Amino acid sequence: MTEPYTCRVEVRWADLDLLGHVNNTKYFEYGMEARVKFYEHCVLHPDGVRRPALVLRKADMDYLRPILLSSGPLTIETWVTHIGTTSYSIRHRMRDKHGELCAEGSAVMVGFDLKQQKPRPLSDEERTALGAYLISSV
Repeated sequence: MTEPYTCRVEVRWADLDLLGHVNNTKYFEYGMEARVKFYEHCVLHPDGVRRPALVLRKADMDYLRPILLSSGPLTIETWVTHIGTTSYSIRHRMRDKHGELCAEGSAVMVGFDLKQQKPRPLSDEERTALGAYLISSV
């Protein structure tokens, strides 16, 4: 792949603060929603088998312009910037319905062994699927 995965996320009335802007914490929720859609679409297989767990290690966000209720639906581009042994880094760009860039964020996801409660190596299957969206710069 040379293009990011793209999905739409709705702006909900309950996401707004008293000023009528989307609350800053909701940007992280939009990023999480995009990561879940990315993982389901790009990494999970349609066989319905539950895949190994992932946990969020780190997330950050650059707020570039306010998101309003009328800004949605948002288009969120998601791509992988690094694949390590037990983790991968992911990047998001959030655009309003007019294509204006509202925020950019990143996250580090870690493969996690639920029984041992510690990081696990990413499987070859996961690495291959993630590699299809590995883009050094967009």
